[in-house]
Amino acid sequence: MTCITSIPTTVLSTNCVTFNCTFAPGTTNSYNLMIPSDKYKILSGSLRTFTREGDSGKNVTYNYCQNCPTVLFVKAEALDGVNIVKMGTLDDENVYDNLGKPGLEIYTKNRPQWCDAIPGAQQKESGS
Repeated sequence: MTCITSIPTTVLSTNCVTFNCTFAPGTTNSYNLMIPSDKYKILSGSLRTFTREGDSGKNVTYNYCQNCPTVLFVKAEALDGVNIVKMGTLDDENVYDNLGKPGLEIYTKNRPQWCDAIPGAQQKESGS
């Protein structure tokens, strides 16, 4: 259905601990790629969306498969021109090793006490 036309070398991988990113998959975090919108295309099919107000007061839209509840990517008005792509939706089995560990952890105030920070990753208590 969707395709990343190329993964830029300047891509930022993030580890998010917001309730919304952890609730649906039932995990303690969400590993994401911040990819320029022009590098991500819908090849076929259509998406369903859900929009909510983010902490910034601007809209955050979740784009998910029309046939199942899998979130493919998120668009946040506060991050214009960027798609926040869910790593688990990529077909590359080696994508985690190829891209390395996340360089940024956001909403760390929500991280369970028993989860450690990722060494070397920038830490932010909120999303801004």
